[in-house]
Amino acid sequence: MSRQLTLPETAAYLKEHDKYLILSHRRPDGDTVGSCAALCLALRAMGKTAWVYPNPQFTPKFRPFLESASGPLCQTEAKALPGQTVISCDIASAGLLPFGMEQASVELAIDHHGTNSGFAARTHVEADKAACGEILHALLPLLGVEPDKAMAEAIYVAVSTDTGCFRYANVTANTFAVAAACVRAGAEIYPINRVMFDTKRHARMQLEAWLTRTMAFYADGRVALNAIPRALVDELGLIEDDLDDIAGFGRGMEGVEIGVMLRQVEDGAWKVSVRTSPAFDAARICARFGGGGHRGAAGGTLHQDLETAEQTVLSSVGEEVAL
Repeated sequence: MSRQLTLPETAAYLKEHDKYLILSHRRPDGDTVGSCAALCLALRAMGKTAWVYPNPQFTPKFRPFLESASGPLCQTEAKALPGQTVISCDIASAGLLPFGMEQASVELAIDHHGTNSGFAARTHVEADKAACGEILHALLPLLGVEPDKAMAEAIYVAVSTDTGCFRYANVTANTFAVAAACVRAGAEIYPINRVMFDTKRHARMQLEAWLTRTMAFYADGRVALNAIPRALVDELGLIEDDLDDIAGFGRGMEGVEIGVMLRQVEDGAWKVSVRTSPAFDAARICARFGGGGHRGAAGGTLHQDLETAEQTVLSSVGEEVAL
């Protein structure tokens, strides 16, 4: 059973060790990348040896934040450090450990998912935080680290992307306070916002057009469902960056309160993402088929054919609203 640590206990644990390998989750997003980068930079500022595991799914959009003035934050050799302590950031369960580290023995998990499975030996979870990056920001002073520009930009990436640029229901006063602190520490947020939220490749625009045409509606338009098969990804030439934040596409449609996105992943299974208005609980919907997450954003994986997977999710949604 995982030992639950307070934030001061987490800081004390990090001070006790000297060599760290930091893990991001599969299909990495801005929160896991930014949190890993900020933690790695902070540990190095303390004189520790720290690397971010070279997740094979890192994408061009996020790789710049894994570089620093002193060099890269991840490299192949980082996988074989003797005596290293393995930490994860923003990983809710062992099934989300990155490819190549599926059997890793994680000593400390830092996370903001209330459904964290306790897969690590030690866990610090703050489910009231909109992003794991908020936890990292609070951790820095306990480590005796003053955030520099690189750390501030990494934390801003984490916080801004996990809140849809501060548009989602998970945003709190603390979220804005963390973003403001990042700016004060030197983060240049305009170029980050431009890349993360305003710029789309042509393939992404084609995907959005296809999703608009194929969206299925239920419950008088309050529920929207889409599915992205692997064949479509190949046909449009989509890369992972094109699929970043696509989970919330259905919720953007007027009148939709529950948006469901099914995306076929590497092994043919369907990754399910559910986004809801504050009136509904996405985590409860996903828990019924083995998933989890937050009230407004949750997910899971179904090893079923598409028709069965759709029915599985809709059956769970039907427990919340009459379809």
